[in-house]
Amino acid sequence: MNKKKWQLFFISLIGIIVLLLIVLNVLRFASLASAPQPVSTSLALATNTATATPTPSPTSMATPLPTETPLPSATPEVNGKVIIIGYSVQNRSLEVYQFGTGEHHLMILAGIHGGYEANTVALADELIARLKDKEISGPADVTLYVLRNLNPDGYAKQLGPDGRANADNVDLNRNWDANWQAKWSGTQCWSLRFITAGKSPFSEPETKALADFLLTNKVQALIDYHSAALGLFAGSGLAQKQSGQLAYQLSLVSPYSYPPVNSDCQYTGQMIDWASAQGIAAVDLELRTHTDTDLAINLKVMDVFLDWKRYLN
Repeated sequence: MNKKKWQLFFISLIGIIVLLLIVLNVLRFASLASAPQPVSTSLALATNTATATPTPSPTSMATPLPTETPLPSATPEVNGKVIIIGYSVQNRSLEVYQFGTGEHHLMILAGIHGGYEANTVALADELIARLKDKEISGPADVTLYVLRNLNPDGYAKQLGPDGRANADNVDLNRNWDANWQAKWSGTQCWSLRFITAGKSPFSEPETKALADFLLTNKVQALIDYHSAALGLFAGSGLAQKQSGQLAYQLSLVSPYSYPPVNSDCQYTGQMIDWASAQGIAAVDLELRTHTDTDLAINLKVMDVFLDWKRYLN
């Protein structure tokens, strides 16, 4: 009996010990589960980065503005631009006024005989003023050049016979490389003063500067104003036909006769003959007197001259 009691005691003791071990293990696992878990540095950085970048809402996106296509810039208007093409013997400037930028280049020339034909310079000034004010206007395809005074030295010397030649005593309308001669004949040639044709063609800076300008700028037609009274002279040579057509068209709107009044004077070294030989339609227009500019008449002349299709075809 006593033996059985001891057996039961040991069995109960073992059971209690096992139960205590089970309870202790349960408590240990519970404590581990409730303890805070460490977070890896890389995961924390990733989490912080993700939360630092906001997700843009569709309404926060800015709508790009349309880009404007730039318009082509317009060609600047040329209305009286002054071009100095050279200098006289006494270093006076030779000024050309430019109007327009068209492909067809035309030219008005005055003052080749300086002060003796001062009314041609006055006419050129009147035309320049009206071109600037748009009282005279040419087609868009025309560039017009106006050389108001080719002989400023003669003009400064005297508004009379002593002002016909340049400062070298050369007639600038006999200094061109077109049938140039040192002497010429004719009882009706100008003879109020002794005058020369220069040492050779283009010996004078004024004629050389103008010739270079005409060729460089590819001038197609020109009017060379003179005075007085004989009418319209057409250049001879390569553009003789076009020169004659221009002279004829001008005669239709003016009292200037074409062909001009007959004369026994021998014309040598003339500008219009040289120009015509270069393919330029060239006309010498003689005003009616040495005093009047014939402005009203020459406004009609300008209308015809600027309409280049009438004579260059």
